[in-house]
Amino acid sequence: MTINIGFIGTGGFTRHHVQILSSFDHVNVVGFVGSSQEKAEKFAEEFSGTNGYASLEEMMAKEKLDAVYICVPPMGHESYEKTLIENQIPFFVEKPLGLEEEAVREIKHLVEERNHLTSVGYHFRYADIVDKWMELNHTVTTGMVTAGWMGGSMPPVYWWKNQALSGGQFNEQTTHLVDLIRYLYGEVQSVYAVENQTSAAQSDDTVTVADVGSFTLTMDSGIVVQVANTSVLPGGLGDVHIKAYTNKGMVTWRMKELEVATVGKKSIYSAKTNPYHEEAKAFLQAVETGGSQLYIILL
Repeated sequence: MTINIGFIGTGGFTRHHVQILSSFDHVNVVGFVGSSQEKAEKFAEEFSGTNGYASLEEMMAKEKLDAVYICVPPMGHESYEKTLIENQIPFFVEKPLGLEEEAVREIKHLVEERNHLTSVGYHFRYADIVDKWMELNHTVTTGMVTAGWMGGSMPPVYWWKNQALSGGQFNEQTTHLVDLIRYLYGEVQSVYAVENQTSAAQSDDTVTVADVGSFTLTMDSGIVVQVANTSVLPGGLGDVHIKAYTNKGMVTWRMKELEVATVGKKSIYSAKTNPYHEEAKAFLQAVETGGSQLYIILL
């Protein structure tokens, strides 16, 4: 079966996903929807056999679509998900899912009500070291988890530093950590959060997002989770991690390795697979078989 894929969005992440999909022999990328016909056509010129469109409706009318990838900024979702659900076309959507909780919950309701096939781009779930972490969880009792997305300068796109357009660092980046924590430790019972603006807003008056934040989550299981994020570090420095404290020791995750420390012993497991590839593989298999999977987080 050849799977025909259309894309909404003409940015870096669309290009990234097209590259990932090019490794699958049975996948055919057919078109791109851009913010204008001209922009979409120019982007399509980079990929042989594809076309550019000014709207999703036009792409649906002219292409046979087995699935669609939505790769747009948080403020750019418009009615894409609703349209795809109404036309029974599976979709993969990059996070964040949007800015308004009510709108995102409506999409979640429609997906569940109609058993619509969809996947959200939380790729860390698909890493082999996370499978190892899940196995370890069956052998220990976890009491507390800490996590941090501690970064430097904000991404160089105008909307990221605008709270009304991006939703801020937690919505844009830290959401990955919360998703992974939920995947491993279950659902959240309560949240206490505080954010503030420090150096970023002082040096750039167009910054309206917070550049520091601290979030305490109490899980249904009773586990206490402390999550922090910042974008005040100088460029080139950063630390993205999750650490679990258990009755047998500590488990520390970073993007490409898992460290397990017990009394007198430390083991390090390095990632051997590309989670973006595994993420795409799972979605494509679901499209082929008509399976259903929903990876969604509401913030």
